Amino acid sequence: MAHDALRTILPVARWPEERARTVEITGGADPVLPTPFRIGAAGAAALAATGLAAADLWELRTGRRQEVAVDLRQAVASLRSGHYMQMDGASVSTERNRVMGVYPAKNGRWSYIHANFPNHREAALKVLGVAEDRDAVRRAVASWDALELEEAIIDAKGAGGMARSMAEWAQHPQAAAIASLPLMEILRSATARGKGCLKAAARCGVSACST
Repeated sequence: MAHDALRTILPVARWPEERARTVEITGGADPVLPTPFRIGAAGAAALAATGLAAADLWELRTGRRQEVAVDLRQAVASLRSGHYMQMDGASVSTERNRVMGVYPAKNGRWSYIHANFPNHREAALKVLGVAEDRDAVRRAVASWDALELEEAIIDAKGAGGMARSMAEWAQHPQAAAIASLPLMEILRSATARGKGCLKAAARCGVSACST
């Protein structure tokens, strides 16, 4: 599955899909974490493509090839690396704000309140009309229609939303907007003339490089 995902990325960088065979992907398969999304395959494929780009640049500079290998479980760990951070040998707190979370709203729907950033928390609490207290937030959300609450929080420049099924999300305008975009784009970020490296970087899927 991870190799299949990698093959969908390679043509964007104008690489043949066969290059996926040169990458070793170990570490099992999804699910690694309890989610319906195949984040292991996606994460491993993205890291593998990055590794191929770096290997190409290395070959251009040195004339030597490098092998690319990715461990799928470690790729998943990199997507939630904050959980494994340490400072001076001690774990770094990853606790969320106490009012952040998913709450039951009217008609059996659920609402997600994002409150980790002060401005988002302030916006949500202002809309709900309550203090920074989880029980108060729960009672307030229960009185709202989930979609109306989503719109009110967004209008207040906050962050949050109504929980949707996959089918409901597929009908949302934002889902349509995302579906119209390519999986990945390569955009040149430098305007100065390089020393041969920029063209190589563009071929390798890298937006800029040092000389």
